[in-house]
Amino acid sequence: MEIQQSPLFVQYIKKLGWTIEKIGNYTIFIKSFFFMGAIGKLQRTTALPSSTKIIALIKKHHIKLLVIEPDSKISSKTFSLWIDHIKSYVRISTAHYLSTKTIRVDLTPSEENIFHNFREAKRRAVRRAKSLGVTIRESTDIQKFLTFKGITAGFLGNLTTYGVKELWPYFSPNNATILLAYNTDQNVVGGVLLLYWDNIAYYWLAGATKEGKKLFAPTLLVWESLTTAKKKGCTSFDFIGVWDERLPKENLNWKGFTKFKEGFGGKELYYPLLLN
Repeated sequence: MEIQQSPLFVQYIKKLGWTIEKIGNYTIFIKSFFFMGAIGKLQRTTALPSSTKIIALIKKHHIKLLVIEPDSKISSKTFSLWIDHIKSYVRISTAHYLSTKTIRVDLTPSEENIFHNFREAKRRAVRRAKSLGVTIRESTDIQKFLTFKGITAGFLGNLTTYGVKELWPYFSPNNATILLAYNTDQNVVGGVLLLYWDNIAYYWLAGATKEGKKLFAPTLLVWESLTTAKKKGCTSFDFIGVWDERLPKENLNWKGFTKFKEGFGGKELYYPLLLN
């Protein structure tokens, strides 16, 4: 079960005002908007529920738009056939609200082997950050992290942190960690919010100042995130999202951080696409 189907995430979405419906083990999020009717979301399920039951749910809640983003365990062929059964009852979203591709690092090898799988530039950056006096400490101050992230994200900062303050109480303290990077003057120059579910650590939100980037704080933060997740018993580390070459015209601004994430030795993971 991926994090979007976890009970903790379900509680968080409910807090944001969504109605929760269950079909077997699958959770569907529903919200009514007076200008467009109800929207339904079925995201990151490892299998597709009965099309008959989904159609009944569509009729019950008068769902006009259904967002479906399945787990990577579902084949594109199976996904397309399932869509064919329900598309005459509801408009299917072809937008991708969640990332269609990610990178996952295997945390089962030793820390030494995990580090060895980094590209040389990343191993060098970790060492360089340490030599420049960057230190990493855990924090429980979500507001401090969000304020910092908002500043580093510029004028769109509030968009990048939307909903995170509400999410924090559901995952903290056992399923979340904040890591902050400090320079030698003890100023925060970088930070990461990690979430954990089902032995997977998620690189949920990260940011760094210009100084932090010059000090290689983001790279050191990833290394500390990997070791922290491993110590908590996680077997995989998910970078959440990277640029997907199957959608060459989408998210072109992701190419920069995709190159950054590719340097840590993970494997690419693709999710089924729903195309026009």
